[in-house]
Amino acid sequence: MMRATQVTGKPITQARLHQRVVEELLKQIVSGALPPGTALPSEPELARQFGVSRIVIREAIRILAEKGLVAVRHGSGMWIQPPEQWDQLDPQILFERLRSNRDPSWLEEILELRKILELAAAELAAQRRTPEQLAQLSEILERMRAAVSDPSTYVNLDIAFHEAIMEAAGNRLLREARRPLSEVLFSSWLMTSRSAERLARTHEGHEEIYRAIAAGDPVAAHEAMRRHIEHFEDNIRADLELPSRRAVTVGSNGHQSAE
Repeated sequence: MMRATQVTGKPITQARLHQRVVEELLKQIVSGALPPGTALPSEPELARQFGVSRIVIREAIRILAEKGLVAVRHGSGMWIQPPEQWDQLDPQILFERLRSNRDPSWLEEILELRKILELAAAELAAQRRTPEQLAQLSEILERMRAAVSDPSTYVNLDIAFHEAIMEAAGNRLLREARRPLSEVLFSSWLMTSRSAERLARTHEGHEEIYRAIAAGDPVAAHEAMRRHIEHFEDNIRADLELPSRRAVTVGSNGHQSAE
């Protein structure tokens, strides 16, 4: 049995103390500073290290256990769980795994999941959007045109545009599946270089998506969304110096080609 490990705990004095403890321990677990199988210090010791009460620590551990990061074994202590036990769609875990950048394949999996969800939503939105939903998309797009030279404003409208497409798709489960990715996608967008040229190309993609949805053409909406998503993927891979992972198909002549 492993000995309890010293936790890097800075005294916390701000409101919602248990959430601050959760954030700090989660960061250390996801980064690998507290590896799987590590025994956490006792509640009194954690309270001392973080400068908070045992009640705060107890609540923080409860939340970490719900996320699958910590197992509480009565009589033997608190232990760090392996990644297989984590709630992989928890927004905090998604964000920390992306920020720690310990596993580049994790970003690829996030991008792949996003593409699956966004392409499906675009197709469904083209088939199901109501006049009111189309008007909402048009209004957001108009505001995006006015903010194309203001990256910080544009990113929030970008998120609103994609959420409106999810709404127009008319599938609540699809929306819920995408919800945990929202914060991570926002962070990913901020990690890319927001040059005027890139922002203009991004906006062109939004215009194409809107036209296809407005025309009620699911095939065109799928293709417009695919081009838009792959543009974003190329940008973030270039900025993080990751290789391209475009799908490869094999033709009848046996030759490979990138899609």
